Amino acid sequence: MKPKTVKTPVEFVVKKPSRRLVDEAEAQYAIELSKNIKKGIITKNMLVKKYADTGGQLTETEAADMVRKLQKSNEIANEIQLLTVTEEKDNKKKIKELEVELLELRQELADLEMSMQGVYGHTADARAERSMLLWYTIQLCKVVEDDEEKSFFDGLLYDDQLESLYQKDEDGTLLEKEALQNFMAAISYWFYNNSADQDAVEKFIESSKKNA
Repeated sequence: MKPKTVKTPVEFVVKKPSRRLVDEAEAQYAIELSKNIKKGIITKNMLVKKYADTGGQLTETEAADMVRKLQKSNEIANEIQLLTVTEEKDNKKKIKELEVELLELRQELADLEMSMQGVYGHTADARAERSMLLWYTIQLCKVVEDDEEKSFFDGLLYDDQLESLYQKDEDGTLLEKEALQNFMAAISYWFYNNSADQDAVEKFIESSKKNA
């Protein structure tokens, strides 16, 4: 009898983050931000002030506006977090309004950062944010085989799983690389669009594939 090749269907899923997981992610961000600052890497606020003081690419008015928007976005994010953990009747409506305001602020900040020609990509904030997105990817991305759900990344400890992420990105199979690309696209879209639901995320991934 000749051996048969049996194709086993594989499903990749991104889990919805729990409130506890979001809190842990914020702690991860704070840890990474502190590490980068200790290494001597400046924050966005410090860079903005530096440009304002030295007459760099931002005018004094632009720098002040950016600092204000950074502070406001942090305040809104903290308020959303507080409203989420307190179960009151009108919270959902208020959270929705704050998420819209936060998204607009982040878009305005992103536009300003683009005008800085990528300078902000090397700040402590940006590095900590990238680390947090990797953390979310490792915690939320799963593979389902034979009705069994397990982590997409190898290893029990976070550092081992992070190494597995890099390995799959650089030397993984075509299936692993495509899955990882979709995972990171979904996580990034969800992170920068807090109110995005599953349909919006799926449409974004499909649109990304068509434009690739």
